[in-house]
Amino acid sequence: MFLSIDDTMVEKYGTKFQARSRLFDHAAHNGSSYLDGHCFVSIMLHVPLESADGIFYLSVPLGYRLWTKELSKLELAADMVPSVRQVILLCDSWYPKKPVTGLVEEFENLGF
Repeated sequence: MFLSIDDTMVEKYGTKFQARSRLFDHAAHNGSSYLDGHCFVSIMLHVPLESADGIFYLSVPLGYRLWTKELSKLELAADMVPSVRQVILLCDSWYPKKPVTGLVEEFENLGF
């Protein structure tokens, strides 16, 4: 499993949106490298799963924040990562036996 951090820009055509900014878009193909809009910073968990075609990743969004110039995008991302530090293992009464409970003892960030 791994975490990923990225930003997403959403273009806005009006001028009266809260937190609207002039944003640099390195991937723009519209004749300008800038757009007016919002920028969201997100964090996602990616879980590898096996299929007949090989490995694919199930991607689960864990959080996102609207960038408002009060913090940098790097600071927003850094604030979100610690919220993922604890993983809770849920199971029914059949599973809390040594092979499973041993994992909780082995990994500090895993708990029942």
